[in-house]
Formats: sequence, C-alpha cells, structure tokens
Amino acid sequence: MLRHGNGVKLATGVRGRFLSLPVSARTAAIGLRHFSNGHPSGQDNIAVIGGGITGLASAYYLTKELPRAKITIYEASDRIGGWLSSKRVPVKDGTILFEAGPRTLRPSGNGVLSARLLQELDLAKDTIFPQRSSPAARNRYVYYPDHLVCMPHPSYGIADNLWSLLTEPIFEKALWSGFTEIFKDPRSEDVKDESVGEFFSRRLSKPVVDRILSAVLHGIYAGDAWQLSAKSLFTTAWRDEANAGSIFAGMLKSRADGVEVTKREAEYLKEMKNFNWDPLLRATLRDSTVFTFRDGLGMLVDRMTRYLVQDGRVEFKTSTPVEDISLSEDRSSICITSKEGSAEYAHAISSLSPGHLNLASKNSGTTALVPKIPSVTVMTVNLYYRTPDLNPPGFGYVIPLATPFENNPERALGVVFDTAYSPSAKDLDQNNWQITNVDELKEARENGQLINVNDFAWYNMPEKPVIQDDVKERGTKLTVMLGGHWWNDWPVYPDEQEGLALAKGVVERHLGIKEEPEVYSVNLQKDCIPQYTVGHESRLKTAHSNISQRFQGRLRVAGSWMNGVGVNDCLRSAYEVVKALKTGRDGTGLEHVGTNEYVRLKAVKAGQKAEE
Repeated sequence: MLRHGNGVKLATGVRGRFLSLPVSARTAAIGLRHFSNGHPSGQDNIAVIGGGITGLASAYYLTKELPRAKITIYEASDRIGGWLSSKRVPVKDGTILFEAGPRTLRPSGNGVLSARLLQELDLAKDTIFPQRSSPAARNRYVYYPDHLVCMPHPSYGIADNLWSLLTEPIFEKALWSGFTEIFKDPRSEDVKDESVGEFFSRRLSKPVVDRILSAVLHGIYAGDAWQLSAKSLFTTAWRDEANAGSIFAGMLKSRADGVEVTKREAEYLKEMKNFNWDPLLRATLRDSTVFTFRDGLGMLVDRMTRYLVQDGRVEFKTSTPVEDISLSEDRSSICITSKEGSAEYAHAISSLSPGHLNLASKNSGTTALVPKIPSVTVMTVNLYYRTPDLNPPGFGYVIPLATPFENNPERALGVVFDTAYSPSAKDLDQNNWQITNVDELKEARENGQLINVNDFAWYNMPEKPVIQDDVKERGTKLTVMLGGHWWNDWPVYPDEQEGLALAKGVVERHLGIKEEPEVYSVNLQKDCIPQYTVGHESRLKTAHSNISQRFQGRLRVAGSWMNGVGVNDCLRSAYEVVKALKTGRDGTGLEHVGTNEYVRLKAVKAGQKAEE
C-alpha cells in the first residue's frame, strides 16, 4: 500500500471510476467529444505544462477569462491531480477515506478562491464545514517535551489560558519575550534576509522558536526554522521591524491606520469582495475555519476535470512529459516539444517544479532558468483503528525541534486527527442533536438560517449531512507525518513496512495506542514541498529576469515554489498568472516579487464589523 505522489482519488461510485480512467475514456464515458482537432494558430492557443492542481486551475481560469482560448495540458504521468490524492479503503463495516496529501482547505486569504470554487463547480452540497465551535477548530496541540500541550484559544477563557501560559514548560519565558519585543533594537539595514530562527530569536527568544514556531513550520513546510527565510515567510513582521521598529509597534500602527498590503493584494481583496456569493454559502464559510469534501480533496480535481472536459476547448495530453521549451525562431510563439513532436503556442504556463522546468528549458540559456530551490520529501502514514476516540478531541499536533530525541526518535513532524473534521454516523443520529425537531430545522433553513449539527454546518439540508467515512460505527483515524528536513541527508527512504513501524511507534509513545490498525496506507511524496530558504526572494528575482529575457513574455510560471506551498496558494498563483495574461501585461508570474507598491486598507473602528 506504499503510494507515491501522483496518485489520483480512488473512490466508490462514479467519481472513483471516472478519475481512474484515461482522459479520453472519461470523455467518452460522459458522452462528450475529446478536443483533438489539431492546434489552432494565432493568439488563442495556450499550453499548460503540468496537470497537478496548479495546472488544472490555470486551465480553469483560462476558460473563464479568455473565452477564445484553446488550451492543451501536458502531464508527464498517466494521472492528473498531483499531490492531491484521496482514496477509499474497505473495512469490516464499510469504507473509510484516506488522504495521502492535503486534507482540508481554509476559506480565508488565498482560500477565498477555493471557497468560490464551491459555488462555481457546484461542490458546496458535497462539502463538510466544521464550525468554529468544533474541537477541530479550537483544539490544536504541540508535543513538548513529553506530552501534548493544548495551545491557548479564546474559547477557553482568560483564566485557563493564563494558567497554561504560566505552568507549561513550552511557554517558559514566552510571555516575557512578547512583552519586551517592542523595546528591542531593529536589525541593521545591511541585513537583507535571515532565517526565521534568527529573526524571531532576536525579536522574541530562541526557546520560542525551538519550542513553538518550529512546530508550526513543521506542520506547514516540513522545514527547519533555522533554514527558512523570515523575509519570504513572515513578510509583514519583517517589514514592521524595518518600518516601525518592532513587530508589536507595527501591529499597533495597523490597528490605528489600517493594515498595509501590496497593491496587488488590495486588488485581489476587492475582486473577492465583489464576487456574487450565494448568501447561505457565504454565511456558512464565515463560521467555518476549514472545509473538505465527501470524497476528500480529490473531489476538487475530479470536478475541475469534469468542467474542463465539458468545456470542449481543453485537450489533455497525459503520459506526455515535456522535453523542451523554447522560443520560435521569429520569437512570435513558444515551442513545446514532447514525444509527439513540437507544437507552437502563443503562450505557455508552466506549473512544473523549478528542477523539472530547468530540465525542460535547458536549451534556452547557458545557466539554469530558475536558481536551485530545495525541496523536502514527506511520508504520510494513514492509520485506522477499530476502537473510537483513541486521540484527544482536536485537529492534531505538531512536534517542535526542541522535543528531546528520546521522545521523537522517528523524527515525526506531527499527527493529524482525521476524525475531527468530518461528522460520524453518531452525528447523523437525531437522538444526539440538541434540536431534534427536524421540521423546525427545515423551517429555519428555508428562512435562510445556518443549521449547525454537532459543530458541523448542515449546508445540504434537507439531504443527510455530508460525511466521509461510510461505516456504522467509526473508529479512530490518524495520519502520521514523517520526514521533511529531518530526511534531507538520507540516501534512501523507509519502505512501506519501515514507514508503518515508524508511525506505530509515534502514536504508541505519544498517544498510548498499542492496538494494531485495521487498515493502513503508506504514502511517499518525494520532493513535494519547496523550501523557501534564506535568499528565496533574490532567487525568485533572478528567475523572473531569466524567464523574461529568454522567453520574451511567452512563458509564465505558477505553482507552490513562489508565494506559498498550500493548495490555496497554488490556486492564487494560477489566478494571478491568467489575470495578467488577460490584461496583456508583460510578466512571468514572478513580476510581483519584491514589490514596493504598498497601500493601507481602511482601519476598522471600534464596534465596527470588518468586511469579510
């Protein structure tokens, strides 16, 4: 059951069978023609290189913004979707869902784009919305030094939060570090970038980095706080120190005068605000911290692919790695070469990793198109136990650098409690509801009110609330995350049985689980998360210059290696590239890097409700 990165959702019913077929077969299965009548000439012909979520999103936004465009997607593997991989696994009393990669999306910031897709792709009725009152939203843990520590949350009250801050070793001197931050001298103007560890050790303290911040970075980047770039990952704090003298002073200024954002970000926020939202969906999202789908995040790939096939202007070339990218002789088009030969396009959008893009563009110049951007390998191990509630209520926990080796010899990054963000069969039992009068609930729903069932929004009412695991009595489902920067120098990675043994060791030591899992899945994701190490912005500027000079505006890049590694960040990257292409602006997808164009958003006055 060892699964590698480019897996595609395997699910019961039409969805699973649909995406397990080649694209041409999927087209025939739903009675649509497969667009393959050659490559049109002119300015409407665009290539998308890479069929992961960034490539699919690029094609999607192209069909929305450029109605005359003919689009060809090149994908090296025989499957699409990239790291998004959801599959159903049979158990004794039904099936449960395993996610090999990401499992939830946030509806804020760049996540507004994924929230919009719920409406645009008719996914909302298949979406699960944990509410802000749910344990998944309130309970986040860090394992230090030998036990789980629940992070402070407003719902716990001042007394409980203060007690935790004063008594837990993880927070030792953290309060004092925060109180004194405003009195510390800002960095020298000669410092152009530094690691997250160096920056926050100066501003706060080294223990805060090693015990708390490093855990957060393990959960997001699987990276080392002492290698990752403060300037690229904590841009606001970096600017606040330079402009206001300290992080806290910058926060006070933002509170008084309004938050400072790039001009590009301000335009994006305005566009998202002006979207014609379904009122109930918008209300649901406002009360949700994350969301996922009935069949996992693979449903997003499934639905987007269906849309692109039905659109009729998109051709999928799977099992077709791009061998060369170059300008035509007269520089009026870009040439894409694959095993099928060469084809010319007006523009191309690459969603390849920097390493793969450099290989494909090796003939474009004497140096690499993109300076080396390192990446890390992550292994996820899905575990399902028959016994329920083997973990404390909450979303999961991450493990910081400071946790002693003897308490984390497996070098795990963290553990996700997968049963936290999806209702169970018990949640569907009306006897467990606070309000059992269904007619009363239906009437409230018809009046536009949001219905909350056991901390999950019942958006698809009157149909049954959406669940992921189709079992009579759900057990405990966990995902152990291993590797990341811990494995940087490893010549070989653990195999399936070794990975399983490591994961079982983690949950036995940290959660006391000695039971054997009923089913499991071990997934190795090689080089899956780019690392924004010190000097990242400088490398992106060099890449922008190289791409601009060598491809004269014909090639643009999008993906997880520039402005965020999450699914939402990939959607935003694709969105911005297509928007620039539509307006005819010269660019590479990196033209915004290092911008000095900032504006301040209007400050929210006391008692005034902020626009969302």
